[in-house]
Amino acid sequence: MTRALRDYFARLMAAFGEGWNRFWFTPSDPATLGVIRILTGLMALYLHGSLLPDLVTFFGAGGLLPPGDIAPLEGSTFSYLNYIQARSELITVHVLGLAVLALFTSGFWTRVTSILALVVFLSDVQRAPMITGRTEPIVAMLLAYLCIGPSGRCYSLDRLLADRHLKPGQERAPELWTSASIATRLIQVHLVLWIAMMGFSKLTGDTWWSGLGMWWLIARRESRLVDLSWLYRHPDVIDLWTHAIVLFELAFPILVWNRLARPLLLGIAAFVWTSLALVTGDITFALALGTAAMAFISPDTVLALSGRFWSSAPQTA
Repeated sequence: MTRALRDYFARLMAAFGEGWNRFWFTPSDPATLGVIRILTGLMALYLHGSLLPDLVTFFGAGGLLPPGDIAPLEGSTFSYLNYIQARSELITVHVLGLAVLALFTSGFWTRVTSILALVVFLSDVQRAPMITGRTEPIVAMLLAYLCIGPSGRCYSLDRLLADRHLKPGQERAPELWTSASIATRLIQVHLVLWIAMMGFSKLTGDTWWSGLGMWWLIARRESRLVDLSWLYRHPDVIDLWTHAIVLFELAFPILVWNRLARPLLLGIAAFVWTSLALVTGDITFALALGTAAMAFISPDTVLALSGRFWSSAPQTA
């Protein structure tokens, strides 16, 4: 009996170790990370650039957010904006940050610009946490994990420069990277935990339990992009919509790992996040979630789709 138990646990640990290594460390093509890099860079460019009109008002000398008042909220976090208050210096540093984010988005010197892009973005967020929303944490998460993976190996200026040495008609050999798998898995795990927390947070209080959660969002005139207030005549529709979103956010973290159910879950996610963006007006949050969800799209699928539009897309093995 003791020997049988020992053999069972030995096989269990061996199988767990093999599954763990296969999940995290199986080399993969960085094509998916390349697309995520472009979309994340565009969002970071938009969020960073949106601060320019109010840059001096917020961060300048005598501005609305002096470093001394923000320091207790920041704790020990770093932001180079804490040390800059002159108008000319603020504008110069801000423009340099835009240049860094543009280089990262285009995939130029990606190993360096990915780290610099994270520093630029976190400096904005940590300098003024009270003017950030739900989008910034997701973009920061994506930027951090893109520093790990080789996101500049596909759909980038780095790739174009490397391909200059190929002879006419020659195709470059497929590249498989362990770091690409690690970065992709980290994005996947982080996203499902984020969505799970969104779902569990709706289980507290009576708003979503009562089926009125979506109505509270629809009734906010100041933020909605589409007026759906006429749905008050159909309370059953609002109740169904509310509970369907909660069910989706609780089911997605579990079912998305099933390869057969994954396309269906991603399709439902696109519909849910688009509908929420139209109701709440928070388009960037929906785009950030959609960008992170792209980590569940296989590199083979990305390569097949991009081959029609990107002539230098690598071929699968």
